[in-house]
Amino acid sequence: MASSRSPLQASADLEPMAVKGVLYLHGFNSASCSPKSQLMKRAAQEFGLPFVAPDIPPQPMLWKAVVDEAYQTLCTRLSLDPADPACDDAIIVIGSSMGGFLTTWLAGREAARLEGPDGPMHSVLRQGPRTVLINPAVRPVRLVSEWLGSTHANPYTGETFIVTEDFAPDLAGFESAPATPQRTLVLLATADETLDVNDAASLYQDCRLIVTPGGDHGFERLAEYLPAIMAHAGHRLAPALATSFHVEPC
Repeated sequence: MASSRSPLQASADLEPMAVKGVLYLHGFNSASCSPKSQLMKRAAQEFGLPFVAPDIPPQPMLWKAVVDEAYQTLCTRLSLDPADPACDDAIIVIGSSMGGFLTTWLAGREAARLEGPDGPMHSVLRQGPRTVLINPAVRPVRLVSEWLGSTHANPYTGETFIVTEDFAPDLAGFESAPATPQRTLVLLATADETLDVNDAASLYQDCRLIVTPGGDHGFERLAEYLPAIMAHAGHRLAPALATSFHVEPC
């Protein structure tokens, strides 16, 4: 496993082109108004960046349409077409837990685009958007299989749902490896009580890893890592300002 690094060390490593918009994908059974989502929104606002965070339903069969719409919405707000290679440097996608799993899939799909803004006959080299993954889920089919038949209630929306057999094959369709590791920042907590941190450390070993001793799946110290996240996005955020942010969930 990679050694632990401080947020300040990570933020000093890169001077990338500054992104112009942020897409945030929340975790399983969470919501766009969760504390992490609101914290990322507050950080984006500090730099005047458009911020899009969709409410992702629990059923995996619905995820693609929701994520596609959110990505298109952000592109539109930036006056860009997803086929334009400029999208790769204009957008950063941040995902937590299952949202990190989806973020890896989305970045890989965008990196694999062959068509350019002039049409499919004019192929261009793509890298996909920069990404930040917070305790990302790895092969979540295993976890969901343990929940088969169980009923869950969303703590933010109050929506209830049952995990069915359809979840597993739909989830498997999103499994991806990081397409551009050098553009991927991964934050891991060693005491994650929900996911095995070793799975993510292995899958993302070639990425930019920050491994935090202790912590939890919710990554409650996220504010301390905002400078590293925003540095990955090409923006400088003072640590004192980041830890002063106060947000309220819905």
